[in-house]
Amino acid sequence: MGRKLWKKKRLFLFGPKSIFYDIMEVSAILFVRFAKVFLANSYKRSSMNKQDISTIIDLHFEEMTDLEQEIARYFLQADTINDDLSSQQVTQKLHISQAALTRFAKKCGFKGYREFIFKYQQQKDTLSAPQQDMNPLTQRVLRSYANVREISQGLIDDEQLERVAQMIEQSERVYFFGTGSSGLVAREMKLRFMRLGVVCEALTDPDGFAWTTSIIDEKCLVFGFSLSGTTPSIIDSLLDAQDMGAKTVLFTSSPNKDTQAFTETVLVASQSQASYIQRISAQIPMLIIIDLLYAYFLEIDRESKEKIFNSYWENNRLNGYRRNTRNRKP
Repeated sequence: MGRKLWKKKRLFLFGPKSIFYDIMEVSAILFVRFAKVFLANSYKRSSMNKQDISTIIDLHFEEMTDLEQEIARYFLQADTINDDLSSQQVTQKLHISQAALTRFAKKCGFKGYREFIFKYQQQKDTLSAPQQDMNPLTQRVLRSYANVREISQGLIDDEQLERVAQMIEQSERVYFFGTGSSGLVAREMKLRFMRLGVVCEALTDPDGFAWTTSIIDEKCLVFGFSLSGTTPSIIDSLLDAQDMGAKTVLFTSSPNKDTQAFTETVLVASQSQASYIQRISAQIPMLIIIDLLYAYFLEIDRESKEKIFNSYWENNRLNGYRRNTRNRKP
């Protein structure tokens, strides 16, 4: 009886059964979207709590108005922490409005000035550290390095690094694909791993990618470097390599549905500022992860790799000796 009554109520409230299920499906989709937004905001808030206030200000500096940047410079000064930082005193000292101070705090990711100043005063010891002899621009660059390190630390997946290191160890040939400044990362990786006995090559142009993907097989491993995750020549070449049976690894800060097809997608830190105004190289996050991967790979049969590395320098020394000997002959 109760079940029949529920059916009547459901029909009255939602209409036929198909419409009821459609409503339930839409509700589930909305719930998932809400959960994603909630988790993203929670992650952003927790990341902000871990960063020092100077880094937080610096991260948002380029997106501020001229007036907001003036406020930011005031709070980045080492001796500001000793001032009376009540909103009334700050607005009088900087000749700004209360609204401008609130907008500045919100631009930094806080709910308002009160939350901002609470975080600011929490880090009094850090802010009052002796830095008077250091140029503010130098401080900002160093903070950018510290921020990239913090973000990279949160993205590190030790198990993934071990898997990728094993893939390098088990592959007969390894290729590194990168264009532009990412091509420099590819060359750096080749030079480092080649000295540990890896048979590898770095390619930095689309023609090189095309020729290489035509000769690889299941015994090969291909690395691609694309911070945006959308570089057509890199993504397409990795997909072609995968079709040929090779294992593929993409280093990116922006994974998407296309990157899910690869054997491994290694996340690297991203920088919020446009590439042409960054104070440090956009490739620094990739180099950090490469250093970690190098360390993991070196630990696989470390003794034999050290022998290979030492023999490389020994051969260089002998080649130099032979050249000098030939040059001394009359």
